[in-house]
Amino acid sequence: MKILCALDFSKTSLNAARWTNNFLADMGGGEITFIHCMGIQHRAVSFNPMEDILKDNAEEDIKNLIEEIRLLSNTYKYKIVKGDPKTYITEYASRMKADWLATGSKGLTALKDMTVGSVTEYFIKYSHRPVITIPLEAKYNKIKTIVLGMDHKIIENEEILKPVRSITNVTDAKLKLLHINTSKDDMIKFDPTFEIYFSDINYETEIIPKTGSISELLNNYCDEVNADLLVMIHHKRNWLQELFSKSISKQELFDFEIPLFILPE
Repeated sequence: MKILCALDFSKTSLNAARWTNNFLADMGGGEITFIHCMGIQHRAVSFNPMEDILKDNAEEDIKNLIEEIRLLSNTYKYKIVKGDPKTYITEYASRMKADWLATGSKGLTALKDMTVGSVTEYFIKYSHRPVITIPLEAKYNKIKTIVLGMDHKIIENEEILKPVRSITNVTDAKLKLLHINTSKDDMIKFDPTFEIYFSDINYETEIIPKTGSISELLNNYCDEVNADLLVMIHHKRNWLQELFSKSISKQELFDFEIPLFILPE
């Protein structure tokens, strides 16, 4: 497994690096590439003398981080570039054929007036690779319970669910398929592909009515079942679109206390 981990040296991104490192080891080990994007101050692609100093400092910090977290089951690489983290990291994840793109829930921008989580939001919207966002408060525990949110959209390719199957197979985690019924009638509408695809593993299906915001219901449910990971599928129009529709909803999204794993359709 290869994971690209975005790093800006904020507390949140450092926590994401440590969480990802421990998770990868529990999955049997693999390769982590840490990527740090330095902001574009000039048109030139090469680094100027001041930027060279910052680049050297970043390289030293990454090397120190790797030595701090090094595990025998994992291998480590790093890349420091000059560019916009939104587009560069998203495109690089595809070029290196990363299995996952890992990032903190907040951070990755030095501009205080930008919306919190804007870079992470960009990853979720445009990455062709699964994205896992790890909040600052999330401390790594072995994955024992996974919640997979199901909406009413039809899955066109069940292969997008493969990462969830891989995690459950390796960790023997319990899988809870959660459908929040947003229909105004009593009809339950979700794709049966979920239950068919996971028919041979340990899963339960739960259906709850939409009595509040999606983020609030997801948070409460994950807390109730002691979930270690929340998984959602990024369709073009689904719960994630609702979560991103207003700034308060976006803030609620990044207030999840457990890692959020987004599978692109």
